[in-house]
Amino acid sequence: MSGSMILRAATEADLEAIRAIYNESIPKRIATADTEPQSLEARRAWFVNRDIAVRPVLVAEDDRGVCGWGSFTNFKDRKAYAPTAEVSVYVADRAAGRGVGRALLDALLERAPACGIDRILALCFDHNEASLRLFRSRGFTEWGRFPDACQFEGVRRSVVTMGWRAK
Repeated sequence: MSGSMILRAATEADLEAIRAIYNESIPKRIATADTEPQSLEARRAWFVNRDIAVRPVLVAEDDRGVCGWGSFTNFKDRKAYAPTAEVSVYVADRAAGRGVGRALLDALLERAPACGIDRILALCFDHNEASLRLFRSRGFTEWGRFPDACQFEGVRRSVVTMGWRAK
């Protein structure tokens, strides 16, 4: 990652950039099962209805603005699942291949203990080699598969559950 890039906690002012990066990924059918662009209102609800202390949202910012984001979300909204979170990392097309995703994931993994998280899940399409490579490079292993769980324009796609345990 270049010296001109910083990682920081996201604020409400970042929501339009976060939404734009997320929506940029939808037509590719490789990073999310959403098929329609997300509204700013939906992204705002996602942001304000979380406890940032234990489910942070981070952004990567370069000289052109926010170029990536990552977050922890609840695996399930039941108290006993609190030590387990799902992680998401999205990088703007313009910043792909510059280490932004790796930096965001590393920063989130560093924060996991302070968030009370000792198990992390990442759901990846099995054809998303870049994401699978990223998570494997950080110690995630395959914990399960959902064969043909999604369908895009008549094409079925399988989902791989990658998991990480605190040491």
